[in-house]
Amino acid sequence: MILRGMFILIPAMMIVGASGMAMGAKRTDALAVGKKRRMPIIALNGLLILLPSAIFLASKAQAGAFDAIFYSVQGIELLAGAVNLSLMGVNIRDGLRMTGRIGGKGATVVSTPVIEQRDNGPLVLKGVDSISSADAQEIACRPATALCRCGASKNKPFCDGSHNDAGFQSACGDVSSRDKVFTYKGEEATIHHNRLLCSHAGECSKRLPSVFDPKRKPWIEPGNGTISDLEAVVQACPSGALRLSTGVDQPQHLVGDGAVVAVEKDGPYRVANIALEGVSWATGASNKKYVLCRCGQSGNKPFCDGSHHDAGWRDS
Repeated sequence: MILRGMFILIPAMMIVGASGMAMGAKRTDALAVGKKRRMPIIALNGLLILLPSAIFLASKAQAGAFDAIFYSVQGIELLAGAVNLSLMGVNIRDGLRMTGRIGGKGATVVSTPVIEQRDNGPLVLKGVDSISSADAQEIACRPATALCRCGASKNKPFCDGSHNDAGFQSACGDVSSRDKVFTYKGEEATIHHNRLLCSHAGECSKRLPSVFDPKRKPWIEPGNGTISDLEAVVQACPSGALRLSTGVDQPQHLVGDGAVVAVEKDGPYRVANIALEGVSWATGASNKKYVLCRCGQSGNKPFCDGSHHDAGWRDS
C-alpha cells in the first residue's frame, strides 16, 4: 500500500512544487527564498531515498524477508520521511505567513497594533480586530491580515497574491525634492502643509472652502476661518499633511483616539494610532496619523502621494 501510494503522492508533490515555484517566481523576500531552497531538498529526498526504499521494502515484504537489511532500510525511510514532513511543515508555515494568515516568529499574540511591510508584497495588519470598508462597513480581521497595496487584487482590500503577477515593487523613489513644508500665516493661527504627504482627500476644501481653495493663490488663507474651524479641518486631514500652530506653539497634528484603519473609496488606507514598521518619515509627518498607498502607483511608498487621484485609479 505504501508503494502504491507513492504513485499518487509523488505526482501530487510535483504539481504542488511546480505551482508554488511559479507563483513565487518573482518574490525575493526571505520567506519566499527559504521556501524555494527547501523544495528541491524535498523533491530529491523523495526521489532518491523514499521511492527506492519503498520499492525495496515492498519486494522484501512480498518475499517475507524481514531481516536486518529490511529494518535498516525501513529506518532510513522513516528518517527521510520525517525530514520531508518537517521541511513541508516549515514551508506551510511560511506560506501562511506570506499570505498574512499567521504572524511571524514571536508574534502569535500582538497586544499593540502594528502594520508590517512585506517586500514587493502586501501590508500585514496585526493586533486590530476590524477595519472599516469603503462603504463604512466593519470587516473582521484575523490576528494577521494581509492588505493589498499593489492595486491589482481581485479581493480588495485583501491581498490575493496578484502582486506577484503584476511585478509590484515596494521600493520608494527619491522624494527629497518634494519633501518641503509651506507655511501660511494668519493673524491668530498658522497652517503648515507638506505637499508630499497630501493624498488629495479634499477634506480641507470640502469642510472649509473659505480657507482652503486650490484654485486660489495662496491656496490657504488661515485668516478666513476661526481657530475652531481650523482645528476641525486639521483633525479631519487623514494624511497628516496639515498642522496648526498658534502663537509660539509648535505645529500640531490633531489625532482622535483609537486604532483605526479605514479604506477610502478609490483611495488609500487611512490609518490612526497604529505603529508602522520600517519607514522613513517625511518632514513634519505624524506617526499617529498617515495614509498608505493602495493603488501601487505612489512615488512615496508605502505612503500615498495622491497618485491614485492623478491616474484615475478605481478599486472596483
